[in-house]
Amino acid sequence: MSVEDLPITRDRPPPGLPLLGWTGLRRFPAVPQVVTMELVGLNQTLTQLGLPIEPLFTLELVLAEVLNNVVEHAYEDRGEGMIELAIAVRDHAIHCEVLDHGTPMPNGCLPPKRRYDLDATGMQDLPEGGFGWGLIRDMTRGLCYAREAGANRLRFRVDLDG
Repeated sequence: MSVEDLPITRDRPPPGLPLLGWTGLRRFPAVPQVVTMELVGLNQTLTQLGLPIEPLFTLELVLAEVLNNVVEHAYEDRGEGMIELAIAVRDHAIHCEVLDHGTPMPNGCLPPKRRYDLDATGMQDLPEGGFGWGLIRDMTRGLCYAREAGANRLRFRVDLDG
């Protein structure tokens, strides 16, 4: 047997073959700069796993919105508190769970998806914010929120196959 006949060991899967079964847990302070660094690091890790670019872009957008909401609303930009982000790549999807110990969601549930009639409402009359939850709802599957044992728990998935 020659060297050419030996199987090649790789640290990551060959391109086009995403690594299903990968899991990761990140715990970090609820600070905008740290959130940005965590998003960049997670995106690099998932890219190295060979995941398709479109769902990674979707995931980055959704997580940026979710995590910034935790910083701004759950922890009210106080710069204190921790965020836990659990990720699992399985069943042809990226499954996410975000946990924080900040202020609960108003009325104990996710905000409604806002819709505006752009023909009746001029662009200048639209509110500055409030569109994030519509984006999150449109770009994820299985979105659910619960307040459990003093913690906010948000779960969702981004499908790998569109």
